[in-house]
Amino acid sequence: MPFGMRPLKGLGHTGAMRWLSIDHGTKKIGLAFSDELEILSSPFEVWPQEGERTLERLARLCREEGVQILAVGLPRHKDGAESETAPAARAFGEALAQRTGLPLRLVNEHLSSAEAERLLRERGVKPEKRKAMLDAAAAAVILAEVLEDRRARQIPADRLD
Repeated sequence: MPFGMRPLKGLGHTGAMRWLSIDHGTKKIGLAFSDELEILSSPFEVWPQEGERTLERLARLCREEGVQILAVGLPRHKDGAESETAPAARAFGEALAQRTGLPLRLVNEHLSSAEAERLLRERGVKPEKRKAMLDAAAAAVILAEVLEDRRARQIPADRLD
């Protein structure tokens, strides 16, 4: 799905999982969705990080879009150790999971922004537009890695493993 397009609503439950991926930041959050067959990871939007208001908006979005599982990027250093912003990302993900009742996966997001920047550059996105799209593209990179891992481990789309 091209950048800036919104996913379809009300696709129904087909026995597959619809994921929402979040690239958490202190000022902004990037959002991406999977399709229900767990084939594609598509950037959605970038929202300002407004604490409680953002959690409420996300809970509403999850209901509207039929989200069944959350993936939140957990910042780590190159050596695998959690960064200083990891506790805030974890707390945000846990608060959203509690509010929505959805399962949560914390995903190593090391280098997701660098990969998103590279992909946007390769697609010819102009630098001024890249900055606005970067967080949503990073959320899509995080989710793509989750989906690829699930395919590699042959986990059916209707299982949470």
